[in-house]
Amino acid sequence: MPAKTLWEKNQSKELTLTEALEICLQCHRLAPFCFYNGNTFAAIARDFITELSPKLAADKAHVLRSIAGHIVAGTATDIERKQLDSILAALEK
Repeated sequence: MPAKTLWEKNQSKELTLTEALEICLQCHRLAPFCFYNGNTFAAIARDFITELSPKLAADKAHVLRSIAGHIVAGTATDIERKQLDSILAALEK
């Protein structure tokens, strides 16, 4: 099971949000479940955002959850990816 291998290989690593979203995207594309792969991995990604919520304004958290879902689904635009980079850069300050 390639998705399980990928997930287990990375679960104990400390990852950036971008790296974690990329793993969720890869797992989604490997389709380890019969149904709802996108929803499953997008929900996991939203959980990552929840962990960041205390550091984010409500509107930024909402935008970040939306962008994360699009990245995991493979539908994120270049503008959304730039927004993600901008929000994450602001968090690092």
